[in-house]
Amino acid sequence: MTTQIHPSPAQIDRYRSGLASAEQAAQVESHLKSCTQCQLQLRFGSRLCADLALLPRLAGRLPARHRRTLRWPRVFGAGLATVSLAVAVFVTVPRLLAPAGVAGFPTGVTPQVADAVQNMDFYQWLSNHPQMLQGGLQNENPA
Repeated sequence: MTTQIHPSPAQIDRYRSGLASAEQAAQVESHLKSCTQCQLQLRFGSRLCADLALLPRLAGRLPARHRRTLRWPRVFGAGLATVSLAVAVFVTVPRLLAPAGVAGFPTGVTPQVADAVQNMDFYQWLSNHPQMLQGGLQNENPA
């Protein structure tokens, strides 16, 4: 039992196109006489080249594409969408990434400021009643 060594598809293509050397062409030709598989590959390559040769003629029949004009409303809308998305990201991401601190307050706030904000009602009442603040300081009771 002998095994046939088939030429590569590249060698068959070189033979078909006439680019193979005389020695390579003779080897491929002698092999093609006895191998139907390689004959089919040679015919397939020939048909493929013939079909591809039609493409430039078909492309010439296509209508010319019109150049797209710049549509300013689309450009403006895309820019506006981009800017609004960027603003939304810059506003929400720091809040999402901030570590947990006093509920609803950033972590960089001092305890005195956090206490003032939490007791805002009391300080607002105190500002409306200054006599209570003055009376508390006179009695040496600092509220």
